[in-house]
Amino acid sequence: MSILSKLKRKRSRILLGFLVTAGGMLIPQNTFAEEETEYVNMPYETSTESPANEEITNEESETSKSTSPEESVEKQTEDLSTEESTDKSTTEVGEDSNAKGESPTVTNEGIDNEGMQPLEEDSETVALMKYLNQFNGKTVVDIVYEGASNLTLPTIEIVAKQHVGDDFTSEAMIRDMDTFLNTGYFYDGYPKIEEVPEGVIVTYHLLENPIYKDVVFIGNTKIDSQELKDRYITLIPDDVLNDRTLHDNITAILERYRGMGYVLAKLTEPSIDKDTGIITIKINEGILEGYKVKGNKKTKDKVILREMRQKPGEVFNANLARRSVQRVNNLGFFEDVNVKMNPGVEPNAIVMEIEVKEKRTGTLGVGAGYSSEDGIVGMFSISDTNFRGIGDAISVIYEVSGDDEDAHGITFSYRRPWLDSKETAGTFRFYNRTYEFDDYDVR
Repeated sequence: MSILSKLKRKRSRILLGFLVTAGGMLIPQNTFAEEETEYVNMPYETSTESPANEEITNEESETSKSTSPEESVEKQTEDLSTEESTDKSTTEVGEDSNAKGESPTVTNEGIDNEGMQPLEEDSETVALMKYLNQFNGKTVVDIVYEGASNLTLPTIEIVAKQHVGDDFTSEAMIRDMDTFLNTGYFYDGYPKIEEVPEGVIVTYHLLENPIYKDVVFIGNTKIDSQELKDRYITLIPDDVLNDRTLHDNITAILERYRGMGYVLAKLTEPSIDKDTGIITIKINEGILEGYKVKGNKKTKDKVILREMRQKPGEVFNANLARRSVQRVNNLGFFEDVNVKMNPGVEPNAIVMEIEVKEKRTGTLGVGAGYSSEDGIVGMFSISDTNFRGIGDAISVIYEVSGDDEDAHGITFSYRRPWLDSKETAGTFRFYNRTYEFDDYDVR
């Protein structure tokens, strides 16, 4: 293997393959294969797998043991979108991967590369740098940007730090190569050095992205495609696709979904048709697959599930989930309400598990007293706000006094909070009471 071929392979391995994170989601930069295929996948896949059996309880935080169930849902739904995020990762791309048309990821560290990543300190890197360093100090006779079209060449010439007439340095060449890739207009590239009597000729072989024409969204139901295109896509039609701009646009779309409460939304498998220049972006908004109720011994499942603000099969919304838990807690039947988000059967789907700890809802009251005027008086009452576990409320009160002609009687009431799907409530009340009041003449 020649030292130049080693240079090409090594620089490809060192400079490429950088993942970036945005909005708590792992979003790789787009890449394009060298093969002449009709469609080229760009792995903008985000990782938002639902944490299996991750329990969020009211005592979850040691510093805040009074956390409400609604806050628990809020924290857990935030975890759904951030748990799988990482700060950085690198991918090695060799000469063989480029030959096969595999898609290397490109850096997204900005075009100012003063804080460039240090090269790997292995034997091959040492040999590479030793080879490059032998040209240090020689005059740069010419710089050729092979593969850059008239649309991208002005940008390349502006950001380049090493110019014709300068003394060649290996650090400047590496920095410029990184900078060119970070403009977003190229998905791969490598430099080449040719020594001539006057100095050296530096050639940058750049693989340019396709021309962008339009974008199509698939799978979105909560945000209209035209709104996504008009508000969030800032790519310029008939210009070279800028993957940095596309990355920022996708991040903005994800942030919009999360702002609306759709924390499971992710964008997967963006691809571009090289012939038409149309980018296809698939959106998986995340589905609520169903509910599971645990811990209820007296209360029927339907009493809890009818408080849910979402139906199974709908796009999961964290705001509605928090509201649902709040409604269950407000029933007054439970000491504690905990929520788990379990992965569903389908990809990017969850099952919302609600675990409750019941409390006593029945009351029994007895009262007695004595009055010189009325004699012995008494009261007996019994009630249950969750009668037979169906959420109905029942109450019976009986009052008696020493005089049969004084205050006494019975009161019975029965309330059903759900008569229909519109939450119409109905109350039946029966009473038979007698009260006697003394009359006084006012003088």
